[in-house]
Amino acid sequence: MTHHHHDPGFAHPSPSLKPSLLRLSLGLRLCVVAAVSVVVWSLVVWAMA
Repeated sequence: MTHHHHDPGFAHPSPSLKPSLLRLSLGLRLCVVAAVSVVVWSLVVWAMA
């Protein structure tokens, strides 16, 4: 890794936030889990039919 300099008054930019389920509210996380569960169970029922 090489050392580098920034102009005075310019700092490193903040790192970008990546999407994460942990940053969502509890209600939204439960909705996501419910939707995934419905999709998985739909595929199970479809596969058994």
